[in-house]
Amino acid sequence: MMRGERTRMEIMEQPDAFARTLNSIENEAMRASDAIKGRFIYATGSGTSFHAALVLQRAMSKIASERVISIAASEIPYWLPDDLKGTALLAFSQSGESRDVLVAVDFYRKHGGEVVISITNTEGSTLDRLSDITIVTRAGKEESIAATKTYTSQLAASFLLSICVAEEKGAKLDELKEELRKIPGAMRKTIEICQQKAFEAASRIKDKDIGFVLGSGSNYPTALEGALKLRETSNLHYEGFAAREFLHGPIQLVSKHTPVIVISNGIQEVIDRVKVYEAPVMEIGGDMPVIKVRDEFSPAVNIIPLQLLAYKTSLLRGLDPDSPEKLSKVVR
Repeated sequence: MMRGERTRMEIMEQPDAFARTLNSIENEAMRASDAIKGRFIYATGSGTSFHAALVLQRAMSKIASERVISIAASEIPYWLPDDLKGTALLAFSQSGESRDVLVAVDFYRKHGGEVVISITNTEGSTLDRLSDITIVTRAGKEESIAATKTYTSQLAASFLLSICVAEEKGAKLDELKEELRKIPGAMRKTIEICQQKAFEAASRIKDKDIGFVLGSGSNYPTALEGALKLRETSNLHYEGFAAREFLHGPIQLVSKHTPVIVISNGIQEVIDRVKVYEAPVMEIGGDMPVIKVRDEFSPAVNIIPLQLLAYKTSLLRGLDPDSPEKLSKVVR
């Protein structure tokens, strides 16, 4: 198999995986929404799965008016209170075997936590067995080290769960659910129109060791995930920031040698500031086109150009995005 072929295939499979997840988990999501009713919710995960937890936090807040705090799994023992009665924990892990996530669940249980809901791609995993309810994403086996299709399938589960929680409260969201069903088509079209542009962008950044990815609102987690993909696959030091937070210190590092990738949604002022320092600016939705969808669901579409960029940059640098040498699929 050619270098990067698994990553390429798994990026291409995302629309089908997203649709398969939506079509398969509604009963699980409804059970989960009933279980967390009236509880304060913590969400957790590691790496890419933590970014999915952040997307869930915002979707639950905006769609279902729920109070959710997302905390990286390795930090759960240091941040959660000692008395966790009346709460629920939503734990993300593509493998269901991440040591940090399992430790977080154990800590939660030992301190009175009553409801654990997992969102995992692996039925029968340790996390599945430790959970009261499991939402099993249907991404199919993911062989590449860097997560792509399991991430967007986690987002599918997060969006549908948020809608189910809102409906549990009496909201009528048929139109929103119909918009969610359109996302796989938007993902598929974005893959089609973005590949050549992503290659051109990769040619521009392949020799730039340091850069930034900026997003805001629903796409702040997308910026974090896009930067992580570039670090994982391309050995480039890219950092993700909330767009205006970038002005509070990190902009000091900007120069004509530091590309800035911007997920454009109302942050023109930040783009203008960055251009003052002659930084190469690339816009998701401009230089790398995407199909525009409802803002709440846009992370599932806007991550695709960043995945393609990381994949193509890795190849141009002579690396194998399927198997970064210092990483493993399951961190123990």
